[in-house]
Amino acid sequence: MSVKLNKKTGGDFIYQSFKEGYKSVTPSLINRSFEWNDKQINILLESAMLELGELNAYSKFFPGIDNHIPLFIAQEVIASNLIEGNKSDLYQAFVSDVSQSFKSQYAQKEIANHINAIHWGVNELKKFPLSVRLVKEAHKILCSDLPAKEEFGGKLRSFFHARENPFEEEPNYSPPNKHELKILINDGKKFWRNDDLELPQLIKMAISLYQFENILPFLDGNGRTARILILFETISLKFVARPIFCLSVFFEKNRLEYYHRLNLIRSKNDIEQWIKFVLTGVRETALYSKNLLGNVEGLTKYYESIIEEKMGKKRKQSAKQLLSEFYSNPFMSVSDVKEKLQLSFQSANLLVKEFETHNILKEYAGARRNRVFYLWEYLNLFEL
Repeated sequence: MSVKLNKKTGGDFIYQSFKEGYKSVTPSLINRSFEWNDKQINILLESAMLELGELNAYSKFFPGIDNHIPLFIAQEVIASNLIEGNKSDLYQAFVSDVSQSFKSQYAQKEIANHINAIHWGVNELKKFPLSVRLVKEAHKILCSDLPAKEEFGGKLRSFFHARENPFEEEPNYSPPNKHELKILINDGKKFWRNDDLELPQLIKMAISLYQFENILPFLDGNGRTARILILFETISLKFVARPIFCLSVFFEKNRLEYYHRLNLIRSKNDIEQWIKFVLTGVRETALYSKNLLGNVEGLTKYYESIIEEKMGKKRKQSAKQLLSEFYSNPFMSVSDVKEKLQLSFQSANLLVKEFETHNILKEYAGARRNRVFYLWEYLNLFEL
């Protein structure tokens, strides 16, 4: 690692402990000054900040952006789950199906919890600053109503189950014991509040993400919680005003490199390569989200032109309202349309049929109950 470290503070990032009767690996404390030799970090930092600024400005003036937030959050959740090896799709994220097997229902509940945790945290950040309490509560929501997980949701672990961990190349890895975990968490809090370090916030984010992934503060769900935390940090620091920054998409596309670079910090004492990787991810994600917004804007204008040019005057208002509902709820049955728009079943059915005629909606073939229609071109923009 090119960052200058004080060996007295555990600069090699490895400390062997036997306090609990087993060997554990403890990273060094991070609430200290960091300096880097690789000048590329400065260039990447400048580029990442520029792209984040452009994304934030674009989003602030984007028409009806709140209608599209659910799809951005769903995309973040799906990508984060894919990193953990859990396959999911947009249908699972928006349609609850009780007719599925227990395993499928469990997976769908995990996705729903993940989405709820992000929505809850984003709303909390409007009232309170980012804190350990907020992160613990988000983790509690992540684990709610899930057998074998709910009981430890939101609670810092007091032990660790040795098991295969994708973060680890060493099969017998054990994270810091409960005594050191408390010290490391308090150190992390001080690190974030310590303005005297004069460290750019994006670099702080990269270091804290590594630290979270390494200490594994919870018994399960650490990776997903760490990536939720990154989203919360970008909003809390006002880099973006809304949750449209999906860094997990970049990490998923570079999954093997993601874990390899995390391991290089402990094995090679090289954190600079990790900082460059995260800064590259921030820049690429900001570009990706900005382009995605541009594609959404183009498609919404296309939909509006169809309504204006090809639908009757009496149906235009309800058609525009239906389109708006589909942005937030991209899978709906005729009964859903009836309820959302306060129409008769016959009127709702005719409206859906007209959307089908103009190729705006398609029937979803995988639905097990009722006929479900989806905004197919719009959803394709968010597919991974």
